[in-house]
Amino acid sequence: MVRCVSTPHHITALFRPVPGPGPGYSGSIGAGLAVEPRARFCRGLEELEGEYRLPQFEKAAGLLGARPRGRLVHPLPPGRGYAVSAASAILGALAASVESGVGVLRAYRAAHDVEVSMSTGLGDVASIACGIGLVIRYSPGPPGEALVDCIPTGPGLYIVAGEAGSMDTSRLIGLYSSQRFVDEVSRSLSRIFREPSLDRFFEEAEKVTTLLGLDSKLVGVEAGRIITGVDDVYGYYVKKRVLVVAVGEESVGEIARRMARAGLAVRLLKPSTGPPRVE
Repeated sequence: MVRCVSTPHHITALFRPVPGPGPGYSGSIGAGLAVEPRARFCRGLEELEGEYRLPQFEKAAGLLGARPRGRLVHPLPPGRGYAVSAASAILGALAASVESGVGVLRAYRAAHDVEVSMSTGLGDVASIACGIGLVIRYSPGPPGEALVDCIPTGPGLYIVAGEAGSMDTSRLIGLYSSQRFVDEVSRSLSRIFREPSLDRFFEEAEKVTTLLGLDSKLVGVEAGRIITGVDDVYGYYVKKRVLVVAVGEESVGEIARRMARAGLAVRLLKPSTGPPRVE
């Protein structure tokens, strides 16, 4: 019998690292969008030729004493800001949970510990575990300890991502550690925490993107060039070297064409409607 586990991804907009005495006490606070398509691991199926396997999968499963074998499919590339490493760690941990009967919270903790110890993510595991629409992390740590909430988005919302290239997570964390970043992000997160809504989220994400010039500095394209004159844009932000634009269905094509003309690789995503699951 084929058993699969699947997980959404996560694109952080704003985050502030919160160090602790160990991986289980470290992480970040922040806000971002849980998105699909979903990554998937299916035990009992042969591996696909050319499909990559990130080390986080084996490391998370290994912490739980398992070595799952099967087909692993990542629909999104690593290093672009989609939390692919966190998704991989979650798949490994949940596959180990199915194989050995380990509890889900213990599996999530293993995935979180791997992400933090490898410096590939601080809060993505907790965000993905919530896994619906807008995800807000009020406190750091793994699922079950971090305070995380999800706000579903409307069915007509699409996410158009324009990729200018890849960036190591360690470089991103270094960028967010500068005092100006810390100050601006902290103020914006405080306002989101007081008024958790999609409108407030995009207002603050756009504000930080504009004040710090993230679109021109990291993506090489000003967001205004992409969204000006398009009526149903919900908002935008930058993660690593990706410009993320939330837009209504009728304007997806126009935003995608503008991104392509600006030299960006275009990817169409949807807000996630559910957390990781066994299928």
